[in-house]
Amino acid sequence: MLVQLSGVPGSGKSRLARSIAEATGFVVVDTDVLKSSIVGSGVPVAAAGPVTYGAALALAQDLLEQGRTVVLDSPCRYQQLLDSRRRKAGALGVRYAFIELWVRDWSVVLGRLDERSPRVSQVASATAPVPGTDWEFGTPKATLEAWQDQLIHPEHDWLRLHAEGAAEDNLSTALRYLGPDE
Repeated sequence: MLVQLSGVPGSGKSRLARSIAEATGFVVVDTDVLKSSIVGSGVPVAAAGPVTYGAALALAQDLLEQGRTVVLDSPCRYQQLLDSRRRKAGALGVRYAFIELWVRDWSVVLGRLDERSPRVSQVASATAPVPGTDWEFGTPKATLEAWQDQLIHPEHDWLRLHAEGAAEDNLSTALRYLGPDE
């Protein structure tokens, strides 16, 4: 199975991805790890995105071909990303599962951003954007809201979790959704 986790920075994607992996043995492919490595090698932040998404899908494909289930920890703001990931899952004969973390209370997410130790490619805090960039829509909240509005998801067979929900509850709901088909 290829599991796509989507949501804005600070919504809890990485925490949920790691919790799912711990509970199931699934493998996490974290685009922030890949993108930070690419940026760290000298590629500008703006150019690193397409390279990161290509590398993440190639790595996911390799793991799927090894018989592993992959959790892709990456926002999904572009139709071509959704389409390429669904096509890849279909070509490999595996289920494509999609989980979106949706924010209703921005104060929670902004607080999380201030509490984390960001990677090079991540939003640095509730007041600081990704190093070397500006807030795309002027302020942290306005930018995150706009990014969330840009998120896309499949037309059916997907799950929305509330980013402010208890981590244990979100994990339990996600595991039920990812469970074996009856």
